[in-house]
Amino acid sequence: MGRKTYKKVITSPELSKKINPASLKLVERFLKTKKARCSDLTVKGYASDLNIFLTWNLLYNDNIPFTDIRKIQFAEFFNFTLTDLRWSSSRFSRVKSALSSFSDFIEKYFDTDFPSFRNVILRAVDSVPKQAVREKTILSDEQVESVFNYIENELEDFQMACWFALAIASGSRFSELLRFTTENIDPTVLAFEDIFIESLPIQTKGRGKNGKMISKYIIKDIFLPRYEKWLPIRKEILNKNGKDHDFLFIKHNGNIALASTARTWVQKIEDFLEVDVYSHCLRHFFTTYLAKAGLPVDLIQEIGGWKNTEMVILYSDVSAKDRKWKELENLKNITKK
Repeated sequence: MGRKTYKKVITSPELSKKINPASLKLVERFLKTKKARCSDLTVKGYASDLNIFLTWNLLYNDNIPFTDIRKIQFAEFFNFTLTDLRWSSSRFSRVKSALSSFSDFIEKYFDTDFPSFRNVILRAVDSVPKQAVREKTILSDEQVESVFNYIENELEDFQMACWFALAIASGSRFSELLRFTTENIDPTVLAFEDIFIESLPIQTKGRGKNGKMISKYIIKDIFLPRYEKWLPIRKEILNKNGKDHDFLFIKHNGNIALASTARTWVQKIEDFLEVDVYSHCLRHFFTTYLAKAGLPVDLIQEIGGWKNTEMVILYSDVSAKDRKWKELENLKNITKK
């Protein structure tokens, strides 16, 4: 059961070849500077966002050079993204930011070539309010347990079980899960009353080429049994295919697992539960699990590796009646009198 979203694609390799060559040259130079400071994923995002805009410019704006585009034409593009592409507010803001960053680059480094060019994105394009465009999925403990039963007993896919366990037991992002290695995880290195396995630092989302390197805390009782079940199977696959690396998740031929591999696992879970499943709902489950256990917000913040408690509130789906309130003991004592 796919998530209920609308998707329209206007780009293609054939159209990309027809984009104004002067604009493409500027984009190439812009991306080259970004590669020195940003992660490969961030650079790829810039390239995709700029390609969408320049394809629209090709199809609907006479393919004029980027430096000649006026405020009204930028406004028309973003109106197109809302009416025809039906972008979410987040996608809208991301592309707006990419075009603004690209414009700043041109204004800063090519002022002699284009002396009259100015970054007009922020003035030409109004922001749109944040809005939810997908139904939020809150997985229950019972659903998670049924998923483990399905994966381990019916599919007998112990790598998938290990991945799912790591996702809900660490709250890691989709991209972070595939970066885990056997070197990252030492089951004897424990933290917080030995409830969590403390990993060696892995690359996470953040500024800079390599992002932030932080340790992850993994709920031991959820993850360790699946990890220990998967390790010997993994080793057998690697030996059979003559591979030698320490990445935890692999393809059938022993190569390092790609995002497409994990998306296949997510799709299987979604089909089984018959609800929308996406990587962030597993992150929500982790935070909610800790909150329901009565952990204070500042401790959840520390375990999750967040800069502030606002992120805990964002990812926690626990309701007031689900929380353990020690203060209610006083009320119990009063009502018993």
